Amino acid sequence: MSATPDPASQLVRARQAASAVLPLLAVLGLLLALVALSVPLFFMQVLNRVLPSGSLPTMAWLGLALAIVLLIQAGLDFLRARAMQAAGSRLAARLLAPALAAAAHRAGRGRADATQLLHDIEQLRRFAASPAAAAGLDIAWAPALVLVLALLHPLYGLVAAGCMALLAALNFAADPATRRALAAGEQAEAEAIPAMAMALRGAEAVVAMNMLPALAARWRHAQAEAHRRTGRALSRTRAILVAIRAARMLMTAAMVTTGVLLVIDDQATPGSMIAAGLVLMRLLLPFEQLGATWRSWCEALSAWRRMQDATAEIPPAAPPLALSCRAGVLAVERLVYLPAGAARPVLRGLSFRVAPGEVLAILGPSGAGKSTLLRLLLGMEPPSAGHVQLDGYATHLWERAALARHVGYLPQHIALADATIAETIARLGPPDMALVLEAARAAGLHRQAACLRHGYATKLREAGFMLSDGQRQRLGLARALYGSPNLLLLDEPNAHLDAEGEAMLAAAIAGVRKRGGAVLLVTHRRSLVDSADTLLVLRDGLIDRQGARGAVLREMEAAPVQLVHPARAVPA
Repeated sequence: MSATPDPASQLVRARQAASAVLPLLAVLGLLLALVALSVPLFFMQVLNRVLPSGSLPTMAWLGLALAIVLLIQAGLDFLRARAMQAAGSRLAARLLAPALAAAAHRAGRGRADATQLLHDIEQLRRFAASPAAAAGLDIAWAPALVLVLALLHPLYGLVAAGCMALLAALNFAADPATRRALAAGEQAEAEAIPAMAMALRGAEAVVAMNMLPALAARWRHAQAEAHRRTGRALSRTRAILVAIRAARMLMTAAMVTTGVLLVIDDQATPGSMIAAGLVLMRLLLPFEQLGATWRSWCEALSAWRRMQDATAEIPPAAPPLALSCRAGVLAVERLVYLPAGAARPVLRGLSFRVAPGEVLAILGPSGAGKSTLLRLLLGMEPPSAGHVQLDGYATHLWERAALARHVGYLPQHIALADATIAETIARLGPPDMALVLEAARAAGLHRQAACLRHGYATKLREAGFMLSDGQRQRLGLARALYGSPNLLLLDEPNAHLDAEGEAMLAAAIAGVRKRGGAVLLVTHRRSLVDSADTLLVLRDGLIDRQGARGAVLREMEAAPVQLVHPARAVPA
């Protein structure tokens, strides 16, 4: 099987797909540049032919021709706008897959800026269809207009070339003066919004403990810093824009003055003088528009660079394997995991095995590496050393769709999309209602779902206010149980469950064990520990204890007594 393209190469292909429309845009830009000459030519013919002759029919035909050309220009403008919009949509569609991969990669590491990439996609899409991008396309054909002026008179062309070079220099001067400051302001805003969103996820605690004023103060400080940096750049941009606008007016006056001198010297006609001034205005207009939209260019460039940096963080993946899970044996051998940039491994030399029909409970204090271990078992990260194998194949090499058919996962924090309850249980795919009902009953969710107005067809957005944390956890458990996976991974599955919910959870684990599936769960509660066959205790990324449940529990209960030296024991 061929390897799935890595996000970095997908980024390149997205850019290439969007660039495929450039030849069409180039042709449309040339046609628009030529059509833009219609108004100058009209005035030149009126001054050179109609006024000296007084011919009204000639004036009528010239007006009719101008109207037809202007209609063609409107059609070309509309066609170019649609082509640019299509290019932006194509770019956004191609960027979605690498952006989601990079966002998931960052979210798995607790990064608050994971969703920023999705905003960057929309920003790039809007930029591709904006007047800022159109101004860049118009500038590409400015030399053609210089050539037209040179055909009217070489001096016209020389003046136009000098004016174009001066405005280009002013625009280029704006880049070092504003780009870094704008990028710094954009980065500050990009960091402030996700941080505030993360804080507001615990809105009840924020309000209950009166943290809202302090949170608002932090937000104002972050926004003030971002606005200070952005405001400095915008002030420079406005100053350069004013200079460009004033220079363009002076250049138009210089062209008219040149025309007057040529007319006085009988080297040009009055009509050519007016036409040259109009053509120069059309030639210099994109340069002024570029100065006015420079912020859009800087923001789009920053968004693209953030996308490149995010996709570069994802390690290259090996070719995925579409395998089948027959026995469902999970084997971990000498597993080591060292996150990028970390000084010490999170997991150090773990080895254990979970057979079909076996339940393994993982215990340990916070920060012991339990959730990281589950990510490695799911193949979401390649191990730094050692291996994690399901039926003899490394899980990070499995094709994701194939592995998902055999593995169910309930994370600590359950993220739910805006879908129906049935679609959510079916993992956002077309729901098989027989399997949906089976999973919902096993998770103890069927009664609550049946009581909703639309039953399993209820959208979570509509039912969101009815779903408690415990019901959300049951919904996540039903999603993990969908399709009777061979391996079930549960991360604190009873964190929000009451006694009835814990009983349903224990029954669901027993059902998986009875049909020959393996269960690996992270928990701190004794009720679930009693459901396990074997226990594994993690501490500081190492296996502290491992073995049959009864033996490990006896060791853990005896440990505090063994820590007291007999000579130091206090007599009763």
